[in-house]
Amino acid sequence: MELDKKEAEIVSKAIQFWEEDNKISKEQATDLRNSFQLRNSNVDAIAIYALISAISCGLLAFGALVIDEKWIETLRTKWGLSENIFGIAFSLLAAFFVFLAKRRQIKYPQARASNEAYNITIILTVAIAVTYWTRSFSDANSNYAVPLLVTAVVYGGIAILLHSTLLWTVMILSLAGWWGAQTYFWSNGGYRFLGMNYPMRMTVFGLVLWSFSWVVERIDSLKFVREITYTIGLFLFLLAAWTLSIFGNYADWEGWKVLKQGHFWYWAVAFTILLAGLLYYAFKNRLDTLRDLCLVFFLLNIYTRYFEYFWDRTNKGIFFAILALSFWFVGRKAEQWRNKTVSR
Repeated sequence: MELDKKEAEIVSKAIQFWEEDNKISKEQATDLRNSFQLRNSNVDAIAIYALISAISCGLLAFGALVIDEKWIETLRTKWGLSENIFGIAFSLLAAFFVFLAKRRQIKYPQARASNEAYNITIILTVAIAVTYWTRSFSDANSNYAVPLLVTAVVYGGIAILLHSTLLWTVMILSLAGWWGAQTYFWSNGGYRFLGMNYPMRMTVFGLVLWSFSWVVERIDSLKFVREITYTIGLFLFLLAAWTLSIFGNYADWEGWKVLKQGHFWYWAVAFTILLAGLLYYAFKNRLDTLRDLCLVFFLLNIYTRYFEYFWDRTNKGIFFAILALSFWFVGRKAEQWRNKTVSR
């Protein structure tokens, strides 16, 4: 059996623990150690770099051919093709790519990384198809949030069909864009929707998405996206809440710039209390994802407050010296924590 370096370390420590605790004999321990070998990490690295290069070149080629619309406009002018024709063409192309992706998934189920990389072609062709369909049926005054919603629905359906976490991630991002654009449309171009500014609206969106991960867990066909929904929802919720702690529920950009940050102290306190409560819950229930993201945002929160309240009041040399010392302290403690975890 082939294991990577991290997996081999865990297995070796388990064998050593069993041997020292007299759970197995020395001969059994030796047999277990000889039952696995290290995977060639250089080959894995080459495969990953080659895959990244292929994706990058593919995106550049697609961008040069499709996003640059000169050749498409040339075809439209020469042959009198409408935007509906291009919408149909790219829709059929996207369907063909979905068919190939499904067939490839069945044929090479173990090649998860390359299968997900192939799904990028579906993401791009669907986006182009929806764009041309939208342009053919809408005008300058149309609600541009509708194409984002249509795109999200299509991505979600294909993600379920192909069991693709990448497509599901793009679906979530499309939904986030739709929510921002749709609430802007509903508010008639204003900064407030139901009394909420953008940071508040995205905080609500992130919270709903994070909560939806528990619903996903109970649906058999969606269980494979439970973890990614949980992580992205939590991240969007904390990111939006962090921006809310800076801007508050204030909707006037020019007015916000002339206010001192002390005016929004209660938002900062509320965000700090929220993080402290989530961290306590994460440590108590051993929830690694919640713990790690909350720790990152807790540090970000501290440094944000540091910049807000001490940037104009402290000598810049002393300011950055304190900042450097704090980063060193955080890095040292993180290293000690990691070593302690590994030793266990």
